[in-house]
Amino acid sequence: MNWQEYYRSRTISADEAAAMVKAGMRVNFPLAAGTVMQGALAARGKQIGGVVDLRMSSPIIDPGWLGGEAAAHFRLEFELFIGNMGRPSHDSRAATYLPNLFSTGFKPHDERPAEDKPIDFTFVNVTTPNAKGFVSFGPHQWNKRMYVRRARHAIAEVDASMTRTYGDVYMHVSEFDYFVEGTPPPPDLAALEQALAAMDAEKRDGIRAIIAEAGVERIWPIAQYLQRTPVADLRVLLGLAQPAEELKAIAGYLSELVEDGVTIQIGIGEPGSQMARLGAFDAKHDLGLHTEMVAPGIARLVDAGIINGRRKTIHRGKAVAVAWTGSDPEDLRIIDDNPAFELYDPDYVLKLATVSSNYRQTSINNALSIDLTGQINSESVLGARMMNGTGGQPETHIGAFLCPGGRAITLLQSTAVGGAISRIVPQLEAGALVTVPRYFADTVVTEFGIARLLGKNHRERAAELIAVAHPEHRAELREAANRLFG
Repeated sequence: MNWQEYYRSRTISADEAAAMVKAGMRVNFPLAAGTVMQGALAARGKQIGGVVDLRMSSPIIDPGWLGGEAAAHFRLEFELFIGNMGRPSHDSRAATYLPNLFSTGFKPHDERPAEDKPIDFTFVNVTTPNAKGFVSFGPHQWNKRMYVRRARHAIAEVDASMTRTYGDVYMHVSEFDYFVEGTPPPPDLAALEQALAAMDAEKRDGIRAIIAEAGVERIWPIAQYLQRTPVADLRVLLGLAQPAEELKAIAGYLSELVEDGVTIQIGIGEPGSQMARLGAFDAKHDLGLHTEMVAPGIARLVDAGIINGRRKTIHRGKAVAVAWTGSDPEDLRIIDDNPAFELYDPDYVLKLATVSSNYRQTSINNALSIDLTGQINSESVLGARMMNGTGGQPETHIGAFLCPGGRAITLLQSTAVGGAISRIVPQLEAGALVTVPRYFADTVVTEFGIARLLGKNHRERAAELIAVAHPEHRAELREAANRLFG
């Protein structure tokens, strides 16, 4: 049969797809998977009659398995990212975390299948098929295609509203077992008004101002969390808050480090997500982009010609990523159907050999804390409490470190909790997670300057880091350094 006939014969409802999942199976929703099938599977939870092993990354909604009765039927495992929505489940130990990397995450499945549980079902969201029967994964490709090609059964949630992108992004409909036509419904304005009516006047006015600024389409996906999320936090989440003065200083120091012609990677989260908006790259020429994801404003730098890839050694002239996650609406408008932007699977983009083969790869990532030897923690606070996973930071940082002429930059504000706690610490707390080992530490930037750690011993590193710590914490850091290193 031709592809149209195959597609029609394999199109089923979300409930029919969910009914195929049985107790004891392993199910995966890769990063940025669609929400229609998540809701259908959660609704089936109580009917399963057992427990399903469920792996996913950074949920943006709670389909029902993060809490409530259905949660008892899903053994939840996060990988790569936890995110704000998943963190309470991990805090309560209802969920666990899988430490892996994008580029090596399928090594147990591919090379040691006897030691790994097979993937029974993978659910992903895709575009509608093109004239030749090929679909892609929209702006948030991530590891979706990698999961589809390894699962016993792959089910595509077809979303007619998804942005079309370029690069190595396509799969033929014949590579999927079933299709669920699941384009998310438009915002329910009546339901949103009902939610706003239940809030106090100050909160309601604050959210209405956000809607006027950002648009209802950006608010609707998080409508169920508006009541319990402070307006100030919503503005930060949506990129509407004015950046702190400390971030402006960090952007200035970062601009000193990024040289014309280098290939950059940048992570989201603070401070990295603000760097493009704060002009850290505006005066640069011929930058390249090879990144896991992006920060708001990066696509506009491509559109302006500041990022043009002219000196890149691979994918010359193209902006390359795993996903365009992190883009704001204007960025996505620029990326839509634009061949200057290309996506590839993370096992290629983030492979150390790929990253280090770029022209002077310069990584820009964030940290929660750094100790005086240069150990970088980007995952946990208060010891072992995980705030997020590794994402692609180890690969992008180490790849840039290994790249000839490359530089691995770590950004962080010098303090947390209103200045009460120094993020530069004598030693990481017991249980704190080391995202990047000290022997890969390179360049650290705070609002007080640049610490250059490469090639320096522990005493010299301590001196460099103390010089960029907050002045109010430097005396105690010097005392600790003398105690630790002499």
